[in-house]
Amino acid sequence: MPIGPLSGKLIATLLVLSFMLLHLRSVEGGATFQTLITIAKIIPFTLVIGLGIFYIRGENFAAPASSLPSLGLGAGLMALLAGVSATSWSYTGMASICYMTGEIKQPGKTMPRALIGSCLLVLALYSLLALVITGMMPFERLLASETPISDALTYLPALGSVAGVFVALTAIVVILGSLSSCVMYQPRLEYAMAKDQLFFKCFAHVHPRFQTPDYSIVLQCALGIVFIYASDLTALLGYFTLVMCFKNTLTFGSIIWCRRRPDYNPLWRTPAFGLMTFLALASSLILVASTFIWAPVPGLVCAVIVIATGLPAYAYWERRNKRIAALHTQPT
Repeated sequence: MPIGPLSGKLIATLLVLSFMLLHLRSVEGGATFQTLITIAKIIPFTLVIGLGIFYIRGENFAAPASSLPSLGLGAGLMALLAGVSATSWSYTGMASICYMTGEIKQPGKTMPRALIGSCLLVLALYSLLALVITGMMPFERLLASETPISDALTYLPALGSVAGVFVALTAIVVILGSLSSCVMYQPRLEYAMAKDQLFFKCFAHVHPRFQTPDYSIVLQCALGIVFIYASDLTALLGYFTLVMCFKNTLTFGSIIWCRRRPDYNPLWRTPAFGLMTFLALASSLILVASTFIWAPVPGLVCAVIVIATGLPAYAYWERRNKRIAALHTQPT
């Protein structure tokens, strides 16, 4: 039975509230759930790759010239980059794990392993899945399909009759895992800012029993629910993808400034600092430019709002902190 727009929004609200309660009550409970659902996300990928690799046909990798769209090199490259930027939210969680550093045991050892390991795992799974899907399905059908993964899985005897259901259930698991991780890590950013006196003080509040940033979690989830009813997913992606990519660019570039500070003493250091920073900045700027291609007006509107509100807010709190520090250093 199809779900209407209002029913979908109500279900999304219920899920946000459920994950809010989960991550409010326990850091360990939320982490355990996140581990279990991550395993549940990996299993379908592994199953499809493990079975599909035996049904790859070499001729499917050779695209007939008549089936290719008539785009010039420049237009084709721009279309490719725009498509990549629209899926960049699939990768942003790997960096967001850093928000949890203060609550992780032995972060100097654990975090590098988690960051590098998750990158390699996601790279392997996505690349192998693309290889298998492309190799199982004739290119003309793959190009014309609106649901390429479920259509490709019909070529697997073990999943052919239930391919659509299998993909739908996998998508639900992936979405639930992403939603849970967002509720878990995003409030930690505002919590850290508030602790550094760069955001509203209430966001630094910690629940006396559960030891979680309760106000930050509740307020973030409330804002998320507002967005659920204010717009739809496509429009929200248009508004926020450009800002997210630009934020990543500034984050990657901040290491250059941080390394010049006299108090710079990180728990772990970036290997091949110069090369890694250049690659991160270059790829992020490419995503910024390509995002502007497919969502120019929404992206600019959101970027202007963020800059117009964010910079004055940061300047206010920075001046306030300096005034407080000056008062504390004055002789009595």
